[in-house]
Amino acid sequence: MKMRAANAAVPKSPDSRAGIGQTVKLLPFGPKANRFICRSPAEDARINVLVGSVRSSKTWALNIRILALCQYSVAGQRILTGVSKQAIYQNVLNDLFEIVGDSNYTYNRMTGELWLFGTKWLVIGAHDEGSEKRIRGMTVGIAVCDELVLMPRNFFMMLLSRMSPAGSRLYGSSNPDSPYHWLKEEILDGDRFSHGLGKDVWWQTWSLNDNPNLSNEYKEFLKRSYVGVWHARYVEGLWVLAEGSILSGVLTPDVWYNDTTRPVGLLHRGGHMERFVSIDVGTVNSQVAGDFYDDGKTLFLENEAYFDSRKAGFQKTNAQYATDLIEGDGNGWPGFPKDQREWPGVIVDPSAASFKVELLSRGVFVMDANNEVADGIRRLAAMLGNKKFRIHERCIGIRGDLETYAWDEKAAARGEEKPIKDHDHGCDVCRYAIQTKISDWRIAA
Repeated sequence: MKMRAANAAVPKSPDSRAGIGQTVKLLPFGPKANRFICRSPAEDARINVLVGSVRSSKTWALNIRILALCQYSVAGQRILTGVSKQAIYQNVLNDLFEIVGDSNYTYNRMTGELWLFGTKWLVIGAHDEGSEKRIRGMTVGIAVCDELVLMPRNFFMMLLSRMSPAGSRLYGSSNPDSPYHWLKEEILDGDRFSHGLGKDVWWQTWSLNDNPNLSNEYKEFLKRSYVGVWHARYVEGLWVLAEGSILSGVLTPDVWYNDTTRPVGLLHRGGHMERFVSIDVGTVNSQVAGDFYDDGKTLFLENEAYFDSRKAGFQKTNAQYATDLIEGDGNGWPGFPKDQREWPGVIVDPSAASFKVELLSRGVFVMDANNEVADGIRRLAAMLGNKKFRIHERCIGIRGDLETYAWDEKAAARGEEKPIKDHDHGCDVCRYAIQTKISDWRIAA
């Protein structure tokens, strides 16, 4: 493999252009990034973590640090790790390859083998607790970890145990999470809990202002993009607990509308750009459907079909649910237009295979829902907080679910973050709709 001069990988300062790939122009770094990048790896702690707000240049600074680590002399493997190899490619390698230029790296996406300026790295995904077996028996000299709070604890602790060579170094970046997260309690605050890691750990909090390349307009956009606990973490860079009601701060009176306050013409042809239905499928649990209208700026929930089999005292079959969906349920759900060409698409949880087959057999266009929970809750809250999602007053079942949607306090005390799995079906309907249909730029535009 043809390489440029090895010293091209490490500029004397991060603003230097010489030697780094000719395909991009590096923008200025802030003081924190400059100090971090220019410091010799020999002067670093065993564990080095950059924590803080989104877009604060943590990952970008870590990318340049990787170039310096190509020349750092240490025994053992060099690894890049994160939630998955695909996530590492998107978050780290894409930018890194653009910086160094095509002739200075080769990467095998199947094996994860990366050669960078003649130095070998391994890219390893760590998506669950069982991932630690991938590094058992390995000797690691350098580890670079993307989004540490998303990494399984078992994997991280196994990784530390593999870093036995003298001078070994771990570098990671992360947004804040719960103050009870293992990363905060056991690693960053190790001395507080008598784990003795303090002398081996260096960490620093970064904010939006540490990235000199963000305009004030974009900073304001980011601030509008996150509400509640996510604003505290992703914008202010704070380790705060997600507790109590999830949506109480954003379910303000102007979220709700009725037939009088509905935008004129919304339901007519030309009044909306798309109509679709989102469904949370249930058998023993409730089955809930929402009828959504999207005018390109605001998402409107016009109607609901909410069937609770426990309250009704009987269960419905997939065929009965499909008939009610298309023809109407007699309880306010309007059904589909008579002209099949006008039928809305239906978003369904991917796990509801048999119900999807039933709908498809009747000519309904079915879409698999994006069922990512944590990000879906955040985006639902942001849509409500920015008044980009409004709900008709008659949707009393979904409204009740939204108003009682709460964090699981027992899980939070363990450092886990998830909602209580009770009366959350209407919330799932809204989450599926927003995750599947609404792009990020619309939430805070």
